[in-house]
Amino acid sequence: MERKPHRTPARRWLSAILIGIACGVAAYLFIVNFTTAFSTAQCGLPPTDIQVMKLGPDGTVQWKSRIDSGEDDPAYEIVPVPDGGYVLSGRNDFRIHLPAARLIQLNSSGGVVWDRSYPEYQGAFHGLFPGPAGGVVTGAISPGKILVLDADGNVSREIPFAGYEYSSIIAPDTDGGYFVLAENFSRRDSSLKSLGPDGRERWSRDALPLIALHERSILSVSDGGCLVAGYADDVQELNYFRFDSSGRVVWNAMLGKSWDNRPILMAEIRPGTFEILYESARQSGPPPINILETFSATFDDNGTLVQQWMPDISPPITKTPGQDYLAVRFREKDAGSSYGYGTPHLIVRMREDGMFVWQTPVPSDWRAVIRIVPTRDGGCVVLGSSIQKSGLFSCSG
Repeated sequence: MERKPHRTPARRWLSAILIGIACGVAAYLFIVNFTTAFSTAQCGLPPTDIQVMKLGPDGTVQWKSRIDSGEDDPAYEIVPVPDGGYVLSGRNDFRIHLPAARLIQLNSSGGVVWDRSYPEYQGAFHGLFPGPAGGVVTGAISPGKILVLDADGNVSREIPFAGYEYSSIIAPDTDGGYFVLAENFSRRDSSLKSLGPDGRERWSRDALPLIALHERSILSVSDGGCLVAGYADDVQELNYFRFDSSGRVVWNAMLGKSWDNRPILMAEIRPGTFEILYESARQSGPPPINILETFSATFDDNGTLVQQWMPDISPPITKTPGQDYLAVRFREKDAGSSYGYGTPHLIVRMREDGMFVWQTPVPSDWRAVIRIVPTRDGGCVVLGSSIQKSGLFSCSG
């Protein structure tokens, strides 16, 4: 009989180490390959830098700041903080590192105060809101948690709310609590939860016919309720539900003018009156091309459509406290404007009657405008991106 060699404890330990290394490498390659589809810097495409620009009340440029780590630097949200600075959210370069969310604080002149990665929260944070004591509130998706961070970017509190199979959107409530809208991919529906300031569930509504959620899928409203949005099951029409503070459905509306409809913004313009902005595609030509047009629909608190019009602006769009619009305009509108294809020509402030208060050119080296946020001085801060000067992203490293 053939005798097998004896495995000493040292050899068993070495084998376990090698197996662990192999598993770790395999997991790393899986994550890198899986997340490449969501990364800006793919093979042969240039990585991006973060651009931030502060505009005054009259639209004049007060300062500009560029953040370049030497790698791909995607950014998604920006919010003002009480010290006069700003916090922005993004992620690291998935092609070089394991996925990690990222937060950067800027001072009132655009200088970087701190720049932190959070590898324990894979991917990117969802949503970014001013929080207590000069910090911020955001949401993590893997796993689903609400995160409260202090002014230095330290996580001071975690509130878990969903499993790994959910895509989750959060928004602070008006009383210090939170709303969570979580999409169940296997069931093709969503669940809405209202949580108190202590994180305990106050009410929940399951099996809502909402799929393909987006980062602006929840609006907290003045009576303690909310307005939520997503796509209907055909992933064409946009579906909106208004809930009161007890979780009762007040009204439901479906919007969409074509085969391609894209949500932009929900806003409570007066207590109980809501404006919804979205894009719909139409075909134009010759030659035939798809044009995205912006629509505005205003509903009262009975769900009655009271006004509808087509403002000559494109996303990103936000409303000022005085109900003006901050938005962009393109030289020529093309399909995909709300997803960053093509560079906007102007950043604008427009009144409700469609008249422009000011129009400021987008810097020539910018690739996209990501967010426009009103500031306390009557101006705004603009988050954008540009092509990294170092050139194309190499896939050989």
